[in-house]
Amino acid sequence: MSLFSTVKAVLSGFIGIRSRRESERATLKPGQVIVTGLVLALLFALGIFLLVRLLVSSQP
Repeated sequence: MSLFSTVKAVLSGFIGIRSRRESERATLKPGQVIVTGLVLALLFALGIFLLVRLLVSSQP
């Protein structure tokens, strides 16, 4: 399975919109899903952190 397909599956799992048909059709390896999920969660947390720092630092 390609990296794009793994990222797509993990992101749809994050927000809970993955269909049963796609789940049954996908051949995801658990290691790929775990690593991709951790990386995307880290990027999400880092993005929120940077957004908050940007907003707080722009306050007078």
